[in-house]
Amino acid sequence: MDLGSQQATTTVTLDAAAAGGRIRLATAARMALVAVLFAVIYHRTALTLWTTWTTNDNYSHGPLVPLASLALVWLRRARLAQAPIRPDTRGLILIALACVVQLFGIRADVFALQGYSLLVMAFGLSLTFLGVPATRLLAFPLGYLVFMLTFPPVVVNTLSFKLKEITVGASTHAAEALGVVLRRSGMTLYLVTGELRIENPCSGLRSLIALVATGAIFAYVQQGGWWRRLIMLASAVPIAMAGNVVRITLLILVGHYVSVDQATGAFHDWSGYLIYAVALLGLFAVRGLLRRRTAGKAS
Repeated sequence: MDLGSQQATTTVTLDAAAAGGRIRLATAARMALVAVLFAVIYHRTALTLWTTWTTNDNYSHGPLVPLASLALVWLRRARLAQAPIRPDTRGLILIALACVVQLFGIRADVFALQGYSLLVMAFGLSLTFLGVPATRLLAFPLGYLVFMLTFPPVVVNTLSFKLKEITVGASTHAAEALGVVLRRSGMTLYLVTGELRIENPCSGLRSLIALVATGAIFAYVQQGGWWRRLIMLASAVPIAMAGNVVRITLLILVGHYVSVDQATGAFHDWSGYLIYAVALLGLFAVRGLLRRRTAGKAS
């Protein structure tokens, strides 16, 4: 190769490197601009979410959800690295829709809409900048973020009341079958040692949301057909409700045989964690049954 050819090759290489550098710089600039706009649009939403997570027991699991979502993305990093990047302008439709929902949520003072807008925006940005193949791989991690969002207050109040009715009814019958003497008036139970009132935090909504979020992870990693995943997810609901019935029954038993003060004190606090751990074991049991059925059919 002569000197002229070497110089030409070097020039082409330098031009390609410079072009690649300009593309990376332009991409970084666009991503930085998107990050700034995202922060401007959703900074109030993020602050309100954090306040809700740290002050409302029903959403105390909230900070763990983004971490779990990032972990799911990390687990798929190899497939994401191989996925072709094909920006899709159809994502702009989702971005526009997210902005409309966010604006409506702010003007109507409906915070739940602002949270859902954030989720739609995440899908829109992924589709716009990464394309369909990568967004398909990110669909579950992004969709999982729904568990960090809040429900409208009317939904929370209605669901809490219905759950509390079911729980108190089942718990009082169970306690009476175990020898407890009580009289029920609404959500207040009159025991021989005093008055035990079942408040909204004891409805089981918090444990239900947390266990369904956990069940979604179990369903995601569950092997087999879609119906196995559906069973895995759906099983979280009766397991969570049964766990709360057991917890309230135990509170009634402690209130009857010891004292109401003991039932509503330290026992009330740590029993919630204990029952959640037992419910988690229930999810593992369901997963074990489904895996055995899968192994049995495979053999």
